Amino acid sequence: MWNVIFLVIFMMTQDVSAQGPAVGRKCENDWARFGRTCYKYIAEEKTWAEAEEYCISLGGNLAAIHSSQTQDFLKRLGRSKDGTYFRTWIGAYDGAQDFVWFWSDGSKFDFKAWHSGEPNNKERAEKCLEMNYGDEVLWNDARCSTKLYSVCQTGAKVSFSSSED
Repeated sequence: MWNVIFLVIFMMTQDVSAQGPAVGRKCENDWARFGRTCYKYIAEEKTWAEAEEYCISLGGNLAAIHSSQTQDFLKRLGRSKDGTYFRTWIGAYDGAQDFVWFWSDGSKFDFKAWHSGEPNNKERAEKCLEMNYGDEVLWNDARCSTKLYSVCQTGAKVSFSSSED
């Protein structure tokens, strides 16, 4: 049995080494990489559900933010040349229980950047999360039917060097 396990491991390492050593992570041309994740800013207004569906069609989800560094990166991604920040959908939604938030990619909701006084679930109708809200350019819970720009995410692909390059 150990011989079989060794053989499988050996074959797996041979397949990887045949491709060359891993040299980094890459994103498609119109995506921006931050860490191990690729992001694409969608400058077309959509509802939260339409935006999530579009991101899924691209092989990802609406962006999930787990650190202030990612928050800052995405904030800059959604800024115009004149310095204006556009209100932008990201992938969090308020589930069946009020004020219990989830990321659409299934990751843990472990970072928050709420604007002062938010989330407030105004009229019990604000179930989706937008970023770049208000003067503080932070998060707000909003009606999911609001049409905003959005940012999608997908994992960066490992790239390998090749003797053919």
